[in-house]
Amino acid sequence: MKKIVSHVILWFGILTAGAASLSGQVQVKFGGYLSLEYLKGQADSGYANGSIDNFMAGFTASGLVSQKFGFTLEARALSATEFQIEQAWVGYMPSKVFNIKAGLYLVPFGNWNEASRPYQTLLIGTPLNLQYLYPQSWRDLGVMVNGQISILSYAAYIGNGLREADTLSDGQQFSDNNKNKAIGGRLGLSFSQEIQAGVSLYTGKYDDLDQRQLTLEGFDFKWITSQWEIWAEATQGFIQNPESFAEGKCKGYSIWGVMSFAHFQPIGSFQKVRYEDPFHDGGIALDQSRWTAGLRIVLTTNVFLKAEFEWNHEVPEVKNNLFRVQAALGF
Repeated sequence: MKKIVSHVILWFGILTAGAASLSGQVQVKFGGYLSLEYLKGQADSGYANGSIDNFMAGFTASGLVSQKFGFTLEARALSATEFQIEQAWVGYMPSKVFNIKAGLYLVPFGNWNEASRPYQTLLIGTPLNLQYLYPQSWRDLGVMVNGQISILSYAAYIGNGLREADTLSDGQQFSDNNKNKAIGGRLGLSFSQEIQAGVSLYTGKYDDLDQRQLTLEGFDFKWITSQWEIWAEATQGFIQNPESFAEGKCKGYSIWGVMSFAHFQPIGSFQKVRYEDPFHDGGIALDQSRWTAGLRIVLTTNVFLKAEFEWNHEVPEVKNNLFRVQAALGF
């Protein structure tokens, strides 16, 4: 524990000192976030006795050099014993139309993955299709280009890609395990200031022998007004297996929304995911849906208290309904 905490302090100290030393040349913006949860659930939820859990602390530094070159660094502690670098990239950013970044970046797949910090999200729990069909806080090492032309936004990248694991959500890696490089991107369209939508694609070999091809497709939508927010993401995937195995398939969708009454905002969602892959011993056969109802209390602009109840339905049936309370701060 002491070693992890010392690493967090060291990295944040390096970011602060480095940026401060260039204060005359670099426009630097610092930020961060904190969150903590209380969870109480049924016998199969993992929190039958109730627990204070899911501590998260993040620190960010981003800046511009000479108006064209920039960087972002983000470090995150997920518990008292787990520390990770969330983002670390440098980029050439001459205009809104074209930017190129190299390093560790958040994969631009849908809306949630790039904006899932607790103070940014309406929900406490990650929507099911995003929880199971790619790693949470999905990152990659490589090169990305992105920009915006009028109402069209785009992002394209090449990187090491995901690795083979027991499930797709366990496939995060930072060094390549095969000769193949993964490619992907997202196209977004702003119909108005209130309505935006996008499509995402990812594809790459992800086993050590270059035999299994993973393709993920996504659609995202959001409608935001002064009183309403509606968000949705749909995901589907195809896993090309060796000839002796059938193709793996997965799909899911989530829709969630909020009605704003000043500081009190009721929230609801429906989520569903199906995931079948015969490759591993016994295969994977996941079929799960979830209803949630909750309330977000806005204490200040970036300080929130959220409560949420999850009704989970799985095949075969398990008792894992869950009540969660989260305090979240952004600064």
